[in-house]
Amino acid sequence: MKKTIGILVILGLLATPLIMHFFSDTPHKKENIIAQSQAKKALDFWSVQRAYPNQVIPGDKFYKAFEFSQKQLKKGASSLNSNDDWQSIGPKNRGGRTIALAVDPNNPNIIYAGSAGGGLWRLTISGNPDPYSWEFIDTGFPVLGVNAIAIDPTNSENIYIGTGEVYGYQNSIGGLYIRTTRGSYGIGLLKTTDGGITWTKSIDWSYNQKRGILALEINPQNPNTILAGTTEGTYRSTDAGQTWEEDFLPIQMAVDVAINPADTNIVYVSCGNLRKTSNTGIYRSMDGGSNWKKLTNGLPTGWGGKALLDIYKTSPNIIYASIGNGYTSDAGTWLCKSVDNGDNWTVVTTQNYSSYQGWFAHYVRVNPVDESKLILAGVNFFLSGNGGTTLISKGGMHVDHHVFANHPTDPNIVFFGNDGGVYRTTDGAATFQKLNLGYVTSQFYNGFSSSYTDPDLALGGLQDNGTIMYTGSDLWTEDQLPGGDGAFTAINTVNKNIMYTSSQYLNISRSTNGGTYWANIAGQFKGDAVFIAPFVLSPAQPEILYAGDQYIYKSENMGSNWTVLNYGNPLNGSPLLSIAVSPLNPDVVYAATAPTANKRAEVFASINGGFTWQNITGNLPDRYYIDMQVSPHDNRVVYITLSGFGSSHLFRSEDGGQTWQDIDNGLLPDLPTSAVIIDPEDSNHIYVGNDLGVYSSTDYGQSWQEFKQGLPTAVLVMDLSISPSNRKIRAVTHGNGVYQRTLLEPSGSGKKPSPVLTSTYKLFQNYPNPFNPETKIKFSVPKLSFVTLKVYNSLGQEVRTLIANSYPAGEFSAIWDGKDDSGLPVSTGNFFYKIKAGNFETSKKMTLVR
Repeated sequence: MKKTIGILVILGLLATPLIMHFFSDTPHKKENIIAQSQAKKALDFWSVQRAYPNQVIPGDKFYKAFEFSQKQLKKGASSLNSNDDWQSIGPKNRGGRTIALAVDPNNPNIIYAGSAGGGLWRLTISGNPDPYSWEFIDTGFPVLGVNAIAIDPTNSENIYIGTGEVYGYQNSIGGLYIRTTRGSYGIGLLKTTDGGITWTKSIDWSYNQKRGILALEINPQNPNTILAGTTEGTYRSTDAGQTWEEDFLPIQMAVDVAINPADTNIVYVSCGNLRKTSNTGIYRSMDGGSNWKKLTNGLPTGWGGKALLDIYKTSPNIIYASIGNGYTSDAGTWLCKSVDNGDNWTVVTTQNYSSYQGWFAHYVRVNPVDESKLILAGVNFFLSGNGGTTLISKGGMHVDHHVFANHPTDPNIVFFGNDGGVYRTTDGAATFQKLNLGYVTSQFYNGFSSSYTDPDLALGGLQDNGTIMYTGSDLWTEDQLPGGDGAFTAINTVNKNIMYTSSQYLNISRSTNGGTYWANIAGQFKGDAVFIAPFVLSPAQPEILYAGDQYIYKSENMGSNWTVLNYGNPLNGSPLLSIAVSPLNPDVVYAATAPTANKRAEVFASINGGFTWQNITGNLPDRYYIDMQVSPHDNRVVYITLSGFGSSHLFRSEDGGQTWQDIDNGLLPDLPTSAVIIDPEDSNHIYVGNDLGVYSSTDYGQSWQEFKQGLPTAVLVMDLSISPSNRKIRAVTHGNGVYQRTLLEPSGSGKKPSPVLTSTYKLFQNYPNPFNPETKIKFSVPKLSFVTLKVYNSLGQEVRTLIANSYPAGEFSAIWDGKDDSGLPVSTGNFFYKIKAGNFETSKKMTLVR
């Protein structure tokens, strides 16, 4: 059977009282823990922030937000003073999680792929030795994940795609370990009759986004008959999707469908997954759906994962079932076989090839002309030459295997979809070819960083694909970068060769040679962390880092040593979710905690480098605070974004968090909002990113408009980043890589408050002088300027870079603590400090006495 089922890790549902368990499975607590699915933990991380403070996401909010944006915010985009549209900058060489595949039965050189967060794509293989190209297909609807594809065998112009798959039915599953887990926003089933140019809704679930299409199968003898396995049960259409029988098999969570190709009255449906009930099982109809029987003879008595099916085409009375049993490594897997249309089954092997991905990523594929040759895939990939009795591990592809699709005539050609994109074999799985060049579907998390000085350098973390580096080409650098689930990153604002990456649970690494070598610097962390835990670098003093798990930490020597702030106590006992440090003053820091079972989300501020903290939550709604940004024009001005639904999603404080102003106020779509950033040259210009795209304000948040020209109809924006040296803004997405465009032209009238206005550049004498252990250096600039302030010894050798950052008009200061750039104390002596700002350059002398 051509498989069309997959997994999407964008969005799920999680019962609120269970949240704290999610944070507890960290690398700091490894004793006696059975290996569990990191994909499930990632899914939980996505799920809870969007559902909170409710147990489930609302049924209609996502599509209503799309309609609101189309009607209210699109019209203002044409008036923007914009120089260009969004352009993809890749990574063109890194495919993302792929959950659906279908080969055109009439032209096997065309293959359709459904990505987990990047929509629908078409692959065209155009020659020998097989050059190929990818094309993104925009349906015109807000489709983020495509997890089922079916093509009419008599007319390839007719294609069906399903959206919104679910693992545990809505909020039906509770408990400490098995969570309510579901897939993306589901808008139902779409159909095209012109090869993807235009699309219509066949099953319209626009206002039922908790539902999902989990499987699609077209009757090979009558293409007007289509079966859809859905969260609500199995549906049937006999008129090519114009109408549907919703009670064809009314058992929820129909994860797979198989039709006997010789006798299409024989139909199989697998039901269950994380919704483990008495109805979990494999069902068969011998009369086209009039009567159904649950198959039990020889099958396991029950399972807590998915059962995926494949029929042996040469002799279709033979059927295989790959049955997974959960998300821990000891959950178990069964490969089962029937030779009599499912009346009786035997367990061929219990080798645990699905491991902890039994709910998520596995399948069985039987060679269409030789039943002894099987492919079994789960976390890893296996071959069998004796019908599954013996499994041989086979490398050559990325892990976490979701889907395969057969060539219609050559049994040795198979296409595969996994967490690393799309692969192909042409020799029966002896070798594999990666087909990802141009398949821009990588899933970034937040914590993306762009170099301050080099427009061709950036770093970002990917779902299950480590960290990746932009170097000016859409072919990004992957070699020698840390793996796992890539998380927050940072690049030193003065020395671009000093950079930082992290993986899940605050596992930070540092490179001092541009990424050639990485050293772990996270050994001093001790608390429970969220899955994608935050750390940030001070732009003004880049040797200073802040990081957070249950505690908040500070390093003043590039992460070599860390100090627990707040007198060694957590801020409120909950893990940190986001941190922001002022670009103007490294001592001004904001931090937000995630909500837990016993405590709501809260926000804290420090103005003394984290020594003490004040709770500034105030009147903010109780949501996940995904992103915070301090204005580059005034460290008293801070922005915060909110996830979830049913509240405003963007707030601003102009007094360091003492009061909060709602600058969403119903003007932006009611959607989880993950990113905000401010133009460093115009404080009136604000950009936000949410689950539909990017929006902008040019009047300090009084009005908003779409800023989406060049983006797909829907794209899930995880982060926004500015490259100051070429004034580009980057939209970092979870499913379509990274896009870039020029910032809007500054208006010249931006609100840029500063502590003291001045009409001249000036460098003041340090105080105290002589000094020990530290001294303050003040300076002033009359207009927005890029300022460097460096310390030199008496021989003229550079000792320390104190500042390398843009400053608005005003008076500012920096502290030198008598240490060099490596964090080592310098000896007693005379030193010079030198400032450069625009065309202004001067220096002064100071003395350190130990």
